[in-house]
Amino acid sequence: MPSKKKTSQGRARKGRNNRKKKNEGEEQQGPLDTQMERLNIDDSEASFLDEAIKLAAAEKEVLESRAVEEEKSFTMKTTQVRTMQCYHGYVPGEDHFIIEDFCKTFVSGFISLGGEVDVGERTTTLAYCKDTREKYPKVGNDYSKMKLVVSLFLFQGTYHVLEGDIHSARLYAALALHLEDYFPFFFEDELEATLDAVKQIELLRADEHTLVKYLREKIPCCCLDEKYKQVKSITKMGVCWNENCSIPDRLVERKSMFYCTRCRAANYCSRECQKAAWPTHKEICDEHAKA
Repeated sequence: MPSKKKTSQGRARKGRNNRKKKNEGEEQQGPLDTQMERLNIDDSEASFLDEAIKLAAAEKEVLESRAVEEEKSFTMKTTQVRTMQCYHGYVPGEDHFIIEDFCKTFVSGFISLGGEVDVGERTTTLAYCKDTREKYPKVGNDYSKMKLVVSLFLFQGTYHVLEGDIHSARLYAALALHLEDYFPFFFEDELEATLDAVKQIELLRADEHTLVKYLREKIPCCCLDEKYKQVKSITKMGVCWNENCSIPDRLVERKSMFYCTRCRAANYCSRECQKAAWPTHKEICDEHAKA
């Protein structure tokens, strides 16, 4: 039977061991809790980063999808505009650049000659047209391309009418007529052919009724039908052929005008203007009379 002393010593030793284990456990628990806390923080940060990455990816996907849709929409609108765009009889081909260059040069030269002043001067304008054709022989010597030039002028005239730019529309309409009048000189060697200088000048100063009517009859589409309904009630005006006419812009109501009974090409606002213009007009009256 063990003694009481040994028993008490054993109990004391056991107590010390238990306290030591407890202290060691507490010491181990401290770092473990800290470590777990850190793990929790790391998990939260990782979770946050994952969410941020997912949101960024979703936003990028939305933006890319929107960009694709906008591109599709733009393409559809562009295609629709091209489909709906009417060229009023002008059919641009692969060589449209040189045709457009020819037209730009022709317009610039026409204006430099004084436009309205020289439009009836056969020698001056015929020489200039020849110069332009020689500068662009691939256009000037090709009947089909020259027809395209006229079509382009008619397109420009119609376009400007629809845009409300009547001044530019008058210019292109007069150029189309002016160039068409030269076709016999260019391709048919008809040196006795005449130019409708009166009508060209009237187009350069035309009222909207006269202008729209001319272009509407020249283009194959119906783009000017509605515009013609709007302007057909406008009084048609003519240009007095007397350059010294006292009427503003020499414009007079066409139905009240007098015309040369010999050539029926020149119009006048009065008998007085007709007599005053005769010294100038007689030089071309015979030419028009023969035509």
